[in-house]
Amino acid sequence: MADIVVADAGPLIALARIAGLGMLQAIFQRTLITRTVLDECVARPDRPDGLLIQSAVDCGWLELAAEVTPAEDWGLDAGETSAINLARARNVGILMDDRAGRRVAAGLGIPLIGVLGVLILAKRAGAIPLVRPLAEGLIRDGYYLASRVVEDALQLAGETSK
Repeated sequence: MADIVVADAGPLIALARIAGLGMLQAIFQRTLITRTVLDECVARPDRPDGLLIQSAVDCGWLELAAEVTPAEDWGLDAGETSAINLARARNVGILMDDRAGRRVAAGLGIPLIGVLGVLILAKRAGAIPLVRPLAEGLIRDGYYLASRVVEDALQLAGETSK
């Protein structure tokens, strides 16, 4: 994965919910987001994750980048579309968990990482001690992670399954 990554809303919200936005700083030099992605993240003012993401933008942990125009549309939601267009234009990787979005990004040759990949890299960087409790917290909070993907991630992290 490159030193710069473009993030989609889903993984940002997931990381905010486990107080993990700082992990992005530990593993990437820069994390870019579009205004469309930020708007999706802060759309629910009753959720603290949006406030945490806005705070990360305000303090420079997350960098707002200009939308790419004209943008291509692959039938994805606006945030995923804007993130893929930006990653493609900047020739950098993308942080995305949405299956349809990942399929499009992979088809375009964009390097991909998901929230579990972030947790693995954060552990390798010494930013977190274990992946398992954070992955379990995400699942408890309703973030969908396929059990097979979680098991694979735990193996990569050197944490044996239960």
